[in-house]
Formats: sequence, C-alpha cells, structure tokens
Amino acid sequence: MYTLIPTVVAVVLVVLGLSYLLNAPGWLRLLRSWAAHPERLFPTGLVMLAAGVVIGPGYDNWYGTWPVFVTVLGWLIALEGAFLLLAPALVRQLVSRLSDRFLMLYTRCGGAVLAVLGGLLAWHYLR
Repeated sequence: MYTLIPTVVAVVLVVLGLSYLLNAPGWLRLLRSWAAHPERLFPTGLVMLAAGVVIGPGYDNWYGTWPVFVTVLGWLIALEGAFLLLAPALVRQLVSRLSDRFLMLYTRCGGAVLAVLGGLLAWHYLR
C-alpha cells in the first residue's frame, strides 16, 4: 500500500499529461462546454474530491521530497474537487474570459509539466 498510491498517481499524471499534449483541442472543447454548462462539473468535482481524499490523508507521508509531493498533490486535488462542486459558476466566469489561444498553450504546457512530474515520480517509486 505504501507504494501503491504514488504509483497510481505517477501513471495518472503521465497519461493525463500526454493526453493534454496530444488532445489539446478536445480538452479546449471540454473547458468551453463546462463554461457553457457548469453543472457538468459536478461529476468531475466528485471524482476529484474522492481521489484527493484517498491520496492526501490516505497516503499522508510528510518525510522526503516525493512522499510530501504526493501528499500535497492529494490535498490540492481534494480542494479542487470541492471548489468544482461548490463554485462551478466561478469556473464559467474564469474560462469565458480566457482566449482559445491561451487555453491551448496552458493545456499543452500543463500537459508537459504533468507528464514530466509523473515520469519522475514513477522513476522514484518503480526503480
């Protein structure tokens, strides 16, 4: 169990990051859909809240760089999930103000960062 959660997090980060890089137009359409219909954020928020609560307090390791990274990431995921459930209208306001060009760049850069962090995390726990 000690390495299960970081391994799952690593795989999800790599795959999600690559998806952001390879499918940025699809992610942009999803963001625009969420802005048009904020209630569509509820399932995503619920899954993120549940996953974050499993990762953050479930792993709860505050010793060493990578274990702390996993724990903090879990708590951030839980907070984002709660935000999506409690304030979906704010997502609408934010996304509607941003240009497609900016969102595509943000998605691709974010994808690269997630993939690299996931790869480093996998390397640390699977070597």
